[in-house]
Amino acid sequence: MKPNRVSFLVFLLLCFIPLTAFAQEQPRMISGNMSLTIREGARAYSMAEFTPRMPLKIEVKGPGKLVVYIKTAVYKGYETLPGFRLFVKRDNYPTNQYQFPATTRSSASFEGVKDYNPSVQTSTLQIDVLRGVHTYEFSLPQTPSIIGLASFGYTPEHEVEPVPPARRESFLYAKSHAAEGSGAGTWLYIKPYGMVGDVYEQQTNSDSVYGGVGVNADIFLEKHLVVTGIVNYTDADQRYLVWRNLPLSLGAGMYTVNEQTLLIQGIVSYAILHDDTTILMAGAGWGDLEIMNPSFPGRIDGPVVSVLFDRVLSHGVHLNIRPTYLQDVTNGAASTNSLLGTPYGFLAYPVGIAFAVASGVSVEVGYDGRLLMFRDTNRFYNGGFVAALF
Repeated sequence: MKPNRVSFLVFLLLCFIPLTAFAQEQPRMISGNMSLTIREGARAYSMAEFTPRMPLKIEVKGPGKLVVYIKTAVYKGYETLPGFRLFVKRDNYPTNQYQFPATTRSSASFEGVKDYNPSVQTSTLQIDVLRGVHTYEFSLPQTPSIIGLASFGYTPEHEVEPVPPARRESFLYAKSHAAEGSGAGTWLYIKPYGMVGDVYEQQTNSDSVYGGVGVNADIFLEKHLVVTGIVNYTDADQRYLVWRNLPLSLGAGMYTVNEQTLLIQGIVSYAILHDDTTILMAGAGWGDLEIMNPSFPGRIDGPVVSVLFDRVLSHGVHLNIRPTYLQDVTNGAASTNSLLGTPYGFLAYPVGIAFAVASGVSVEVGYDGRLLMFRDTNRFYNGGFVAALF
């Protein structure tokens, strides 16, 4: 594999992993209430005024904790502020009403407002804000000579999202958040595996047992944007009983050929579906297939397209299909010493059913279909059943 291809894959897998960033989402007032500045000696702070005729409305993005600080103010001539009720609506639907006791009038004053003094005591409400954007409305009943005052504090929360069961077979799972309280984040799934299987090659009457190792890394930058890296290595001693069905002049006989393949892919995908039971994603990238075989060596290096379908069949049982097509662009017109000619395309269509046997460990049984395409021989088929432990 060319060094620049390795650099490309390393860049694809590392540079797209976002660093965690934190952003503060604060409530936004969406009604036309006046902001009053209260002066208590050398200290000054602002609170929004609301009345029975003008409720206070804010907009806030959840999930998070909303803290509402409530005071009342009374017209001069009143020694104390009577008890009052506060009504709360969420998204225009009444949710709660609160009864507050009588409070003491302070000597603090409002800038630009005469004859009103706020209460000494401050009442506090804590509201759990659900995921999404919500409006909250605060209002008072018809009470003479009393106005309400409010200010807000807000703490966004990390939204805890469960691992989608369609990916729980991964050996390693990690998740981070792109923004505090945003619900967005990064899923990282790494699945190392080993496999063994039997190979049958069309038109050759060959039979062999092969083994391999590999690792798949799926990085969900967000729920629907995925970067994937795949490395797969196989080794087989293939025993050919008859060659005469191939368009070669070797005649009949017995041949044993040792063959290794190394497949490396980097793919960027869009997850069309990603929920608790199913993942369906499609993407494109770059791949390289090295065929290390003394009789028909070859290499395919070029763009690759891939689809992943992963479906939960029952608890601990998954069906997954990951077809990919790799098209050669580097040596399409070049000559080769391969008996079969120059490969120009590679199609892989593994289909497996995975059974969970422990946390992070599954056994998968399926079909590892592989189709090599050559210019001189139309096509050459290689497939087998595999069992993978990962």
